[in-house]
Amino acid sequence: MPDFSHAREIVEQFDGSSAIDVLLIAFVIFWTVRLLSGTRAMTQLRGALLLLLVAVLLGRMFDLTVVNFLVRNSFPALVIGAAIIFQPELRRGLDRIGRTGLQGWLKGPRHTEVIDSLVRATSQMARDRHGGLFVIERETGLQDVIETGVPVDARVSPELLAGIFFPNSPLHDMATVLRGDRVVAAGCVLPLASELPRDGRGLGTRHRAAIGITEQTDALSIVVSEETGVISVGLAGRLTHVANERRLRAVLEWLLETSAAARAARNGQEEVPA
Repeated sequence: MPDFSHAREIVEQFDGSSAIDVLLIAFVIFWTVRLLSGTRAMTQLRGALLLLLVAVLLGRMFDLTVVNFLVRNSFPALVIGAAIIFQPELRRGLDRIGRTGLQGWLKGPRHTEVIDSLVRATSQMARDRHGGLFVIERETGLQDVIETGVPVDARVSPELLAGIFFPNSPLHDMATVLRGDRVVAAGCVLPLASELPRDGRGLGTRHRAAIGITEQTDALSIVVSEETGVISVGLAGRLTHVANERRLRAVLEWLLETSAAARAARNGQEEVPA
């Protein structure tokens, strides 16, 4: 019969402080996974954990003294390295907690004000034939894109969004990135689309960039054509035209507000509603 004496001793030593310890560690792990979920950093984390697991298994199987020593004594270095590697995602999570509190972070941001500002700004730009490109950050961090532009860090408003893309303004040629209810940066350089639809051979650089950023991330892009005034929404490597202001608002609400859209995004099934 198996000897449960050691397990019984551990259970007997488990008290209130031990329970708090376990809950705190569980919360930290949950917070970290939630913060990195759906980002490119999550892929890096899985790779690092896989390498660590391989090192532990090889060290135990073949009794590798040096490898076992490094595994036992590398935890502080791993924590510091993770903080450096995942700095953009950690900053984004702490910023959200600071602005909305724990309840707002757990529930996720509301986008009502952002949607209203985007609809009003893009509609005015379309009427005036002012081209523009907005990128809305979602689960995948866009810090590498943000760093290519000019920091703004201002609360979103229709006047600000339309003003950035006023003709001949210094920042009107590139993209503006939104995070939560903030305009993070303007004049950002985006990757161009690697593949274009059959009917998209005549697309300009702005539309190719609107597609390109959604190929590599789960971001949502909104582009206004300077030539035609047509508004298009980019998602998952596809660009869809929206007929009017009402339709644009419905699409943004469906993609940014509903829980069904969030669940579909996690399952890789999300698309712009027809």
